Amino acid sequence: KQQLAAPLRPGLSPYFVEYQCWARQMREIRRIYRAQYLQKLAEVTEIERHREAELREAERQERRSRKEAHLQRIGEDMKRRAILRDRKRIESKVNEAIEMARRSKLKRTRLFWFRRMETLSRLVVSAENLDEAFPAPGEAAAASTASTSGSSSSSTTAASVPASGVLLSRNVSIPYLLRQLGGAKEDPPQKTRRIPGVDNVHREILQMSYDHLAEDEERFDPVHAQGAGPKQRAMQLYGGFSEDEKLALLDQKIAMLERKQKLEEEKLGHADNVTTRLLDELTAVKAVVEERRQQEELKAKERGSRGQDPEDLPPYVPGSTLGLGSSGKSAQAVLDSPA
Repeated sequence: KQQLAAPLRPGLSPYFVEYQCWARQMREIRRIYRAQYLQKLAEVTEIERHREAELREAERQERRSRKEAHLQRIGEDMKRRAILRDRKRIESKVNEAIEMARRSKLKRTRLFWFRRMETLSRLVVSAENLDEAFPAPGEAAAASTASTSGSSSSSTTAASVPASGVLLSRNVSIPYLLRQLGGAKEDPPQKTRRIPGVDNVHREILQMSYDHLAEDEERFDPVHAQGAGPKQRAMQLYGGFSEDEKLALLDQKIAMLERKQKLEEEKLGHADNVTTRLLDELTAVKAVVEERRQQEELKAKERGSRGQDPEDLPPYVPGSTLGLGSSGKSAQAVLDSPA
């Protein structure tokens, strides 16, 4: 429309006028596109600038956290080294004190040993102190008198010892002699009769397993020694029943057990093994009784169909000869009879 509405001036062709209008429209379109492009570029540049700033801040924070972690690790290492150094110093002082105590104990032990040897050397009889250990009778009496008067107790200690005292005052125990002479470092072990307290969890659990708990008790009352047993008690209670009464009682027991089994299945999901076993046993007993009754009925029916036995015929004995009587003679007499 702009191209058609452009004024046509003298000396200009329609084509040139339309071309100038089209060129002006293209310049406007390029200006609009350039403005939109610059606006979009500014937006994208701002977004990228924010993103770069966030990445730079995140990197700076990460470097700061790594630096803090490194400093923390260095501080922990320094503290650990300081603690180890203090511990080594304390342990060295403690070891020095323990070593000094050990040395002083060893010195005291050696001093006491030398003093004991010095004391025992006074009681050892040798060529040098033979006269003092075994004095003459007159000298021994004078020495005893001097010791009782108490004039010089410290200087006459060795002389006041009688001849028999030299032998009787000596310790002849071999372990103690070895300890005094350096052959043993401890006293001989003494036999102790004290019961030691042992903290053994396995032993306590094993001992507890021997205890009788509630589930280990008897399920039924114990049978009295002088009372009747189960079979005798059953004979006392049910001995007077007839066969029909016994069978009716058996049916009642079976019905009770079936109801109990059904209740257990509804309540627990499965029947008790004891109930099932009792029900099976009573059902087997009922089946045996019914089978025996059927056999008796069949025998009676066969006996009725066979007829009555002759009066002179003896009763049937399974182990007898010819199966006709209790003896072979009676059976032969029956066969030879005219009847």
